[in-house]
Formats: sequence, C-alpha cells, structure tokens
Amino acid sequence: MMLTIRVAALMLVLGLSAPAWAQRANFTWDIPKTVSVVDVPGQVDANGVPVKLLAVRSKEKAQVILQSVVDRFLSWGFVVPEAYKQPQLLREPMVTAIDTRNFISYTAILQVNPDNTTTVFLGQANLGAAKPPQPAGLPVFPGGSGVLTAQTEGAHTVSYSVPGKTTADVEAFYREVLTKAGFKEIEPRVFKSSTEEVSLKLAVTKEGPVAVRLVRRAATPDDDMRPGE
Repeated sequence: MMLTIRVAALMLVLGLSAPAWAQRANFTWDIPKTVSVVDVPGQVDANGVPVKLLAVRSKEKAQVILQSVVDRFLSWGFVVPEAYKQPQLLREPMVTAIDTRNFISYTAILQVNPDNTTTVFLGQANLGAAKPPQPAGLPVFPGGSGVLTAQTEGAHTVSYSVPGKTTADVEAFYREVLTKAGFKEIEPRVFKSSTEEVSLKLAVTKEGPVAVRLVRRAATPDDDMRPGE
C-alpha cells in the first residue's frame, strides 16, 4: 500500500487533544542516510488540527530509522508512549511522540520502497491550535465510523470505514446520493456537477471493513475535456 501525503496527515491527529494556548516548538528532524527531502508547502487541516508535513527518502533500513526517531524524541524530552500504546493504523510502522510543554505531536510513518530505500512521512501537528473541523458537505454511509476530515487548498477530504458492507454497497449509495444532488458520473467513481467534482476511492482493509475516501474540489474547465463528456 502506497501512502499519500493527505492520508499521512490524517493519521497524525487521531486520539490527540490539547489546550488552545499552545505554541509550536523548534524541534528538527534528523533522518539517517537521507537521499532526498520533499517539504510540503503550507499546512494541512486534519480534523481541525493544523499539520505541517515533510517526506524524506533514506537509504537506511526502516527499523534503524524508527529507533533513530525514537531516540531523538527522547533526547528532546518528548513523551513517547510504550510500543503497545502506539497507534498502528496502517500496515506501515509509525511512531508518535508528544511535546507536552508546547502541545505539539510529532509522528513518523515509514514506508519501505521497492528499491530498498525507506520513505519517511514526518508530521508536526499543532494540537493547541485545533479548531472544530469544517464539514465537507459530503454524506457518510450509514454505519460509517472513524470519520476524519482534511482540508488543503482546493480540496476537502473525508475518510472513514464501513463494517459489514461491500464496496458495491458503498458505491451504489454514493451513486444514488450524488446523482440526486445534481452530479453526473463522468467516469467510474468520479462525479461532477456544474461547479464541483467528487471522487470516491474504496478499498477493503485487512480487518475487513470497507475503507472510504471522498475528495471534493472545485471543477475546472479542463474537467470538461474528460473522455465520455
């Protein structure tokens, strides 16, 4: 499974909260054997929490990087929950620490690449600046749980899971709801109105529930050039 920046951002803020007067710390990452760095400009709003992201590719093995990250967290005096208390929401290993003084959480998600390098998604979530998440205006399948929202420039994302259903059930639900709302399916699982476009991504997780991801963005003139329009 290949991670995306937006998915990584959503993973960074699960189960965390803090007072509203927090300020950002000056912590810096130090990933061994770094090959390249992608600094994601701006910030992502994940469930109302501002998150800054960085993606680093390293030649070092994932386990060595993981230990290096934990050691750095500890050297900065951060609280690192024990391994069994660390949320493992993806197949990729991840570790989170909290700067309790400034109410910042730091998370690293490690993805092993086919060329034996490791991509490390690094996130800094300013918990103290959290605001109520903005609704995306997208319906959630009945019985859906673990709803997460993220907002970036030009896109609003909703992710959640649905137990006891199939991808066909969820797809049929959105096809009916979005059609009634004035959207047209311009290609499989992509719906467009005169002003907006909604894309639907579905997958069955290893635990069984259907993983749902909706992305809503403003339609552009180029969208009218899609095949079949």
